[in-house]
Amino acid sequence: MNAPLVSIGIGSYNNAAYIEQLLESVRTQTYPAIELIVVDDCSTDNSAEVITSWIAKTGFPTIFVQHERNQGVVRTFSDCRKLATGEYLSLVGSDDILAPSLIEETVAEFDRQGPTCGAVYTDCKVIDSVGTEISSSFIHYFNPSFANNPPQGNIIVPLLEGFYVPTVTATTRRAALDEIGEPDESLFSEDLDIWLRLSRSFRFVYLPLNLGAYRVHDKSAVHSHKLSLNETYFRIYRKAYFRGDAEWVAAKKRLAEHAEHYYAGNGPEAARMLWFALLETKQPKLFVFLCMAVLGVKYPSVKRMLKR
Repeated sequence: MNAPLVSIGIGSYNNAAYIEQLLESVRTQTYPAIELIVVDDCSTDNSAEVITSWIAKTGFPTIFVQHERNQGVVRTFSDCRKLATGEYLSLVGSDDILAPSLIEETVAEFDRQGPTCGAVYTDCKVIDSVGTEISSSFIHYFNPSFANNPPQGNIIVPLLEGFYVPTVTATTRRAALDEIGEPDESLFSEDLDIWLRLSRSFRFVYLPLNLGAYRVHDKSAVHSHKLSLNETYFRIYRKAYFRGDAEWVAAKKRLAEHAEHYYAGNGPEAARMLWFALLETKQPKLFVFLCMAVLGVKYPSVKRMLKR
């Protein structure tokens, strides 16, 4: 029986120092049926040259698209998704690394789980800019409360409680993605929105293996675009995806956290964000933050006052 095709889409932007290592990790996958798609979002470094050189050097079949202007991470991955023809789809940042058996193990798990399984993920290492291991576990590194029991099935509440799916090891069923519709290109980052929508209709499955490396460095979105990630959550919250008390309680708690973080990061719309979060959550500390934001008092000064 022929192996089902797996599309791996790489969103490339200013990661010339790392992308060849990722490309090699795709080329050396043990799984035989891989479609590689690379979309470069008008990088200002020599990422495009590195990719072109690698394709010429290895001869690995690659669909390579270059944006003429920067369009953002969501549009870049949306283009990867539109070009993909595989039964399964993996979307990967251009600074991460796949373990050789990742796709083989993942496809076998999809086969075991059946069509109600929309996504399979594993744990992975966390590395720094030079490849030194920071943590042996992505899940523990970003939220240790989920380390001993990574969520499966409907994971909406865990997602709202701060669980991060290791995107480098996550693979989705294409039919499931098609059912939930196109990504929201108005968002800065699509991950949480897609995971929430997918989890409403399909099961997530955790495969207890460590099959990749997620790189953290100064240009990572988790460091360089914190305010945009806060704003993204507000946009997602306003879509009112949530059902039942558990989901709404978790969603409102997360809203309050994002409002506080946005204020702490000197977000230009802090007062508006805090006002909306206060109306939704009724948390007293947000009232204090709102008053201080209107008066122009910075977050560190407020935290010092609250600790007295």
